[in-house]
Amino acid sequence: MIKLTHYIDAFSSLHTAKYKGHKAPHKAVLLLSIIDLVEEDVIRSQRIVLSDALDKRFHEIWHHYLGDSSLFICDITKPFFHMQHEPFWRLVEHNEAQEIMVAEDLPFVKVKKENMDLPSGAYSVSTLRRTFAYAEIDGMLYELLRNVDARAMLRVVLINEYLTGQPTKTMPDWGQLMAMLPIIALVA
Repeated sequence: MIKLTHYIDAFSSLHTAKYKGHKAPHKAVLLLSIIDLVEEDVIRSQRIVLSDALDKRFHEIWHHYLGDSSLFICDITKPFFHMQHEPFWRLVEHNEAQEIMVAEDLPFVKVKKENMDLPSGAYSVSTLRRTFAYAEIDGMLYELLRNVDARAMLRVVLINEYLTGQPTKTMPDWGQLMAMLPIIALVA
């Protein structure tokens, strides 16, 4: 498939924070949410709006894979904003969205990618919605997400790379569990 390997590489090397040896899962959960909503025909273009449907799906996927994470907080705002550091994601402010609509009639208009600053009001869904009309993903990525096989491959990459082996409050940390074995043996 054309360019699929490019996005497999991009998805497997997302710029994420690390905490206690674990990659932050936020961007992966956001991408899985987008994949689901493209599959369900809720997202119908390469423009990704921070909608209630996206936020809801983010929380559903987070709780499915991470439950109550012992390391990370379920929050869509940071990955939505910081995804701009990935080559396939661009934030579009409301005033810029108006300019783009006028320019869309012109052929070969390429919008320059610039990283945005965090809006005043810090990280909140309402602040991001007030500041950004939408995020835009590459057109080629959007076309791949419309393909069932490409979606399956990208899901596997995201799940294996960022969600497998994440500790949750309901699942003990194996290091802590191994340290407790001598105590457990004494009690038994």
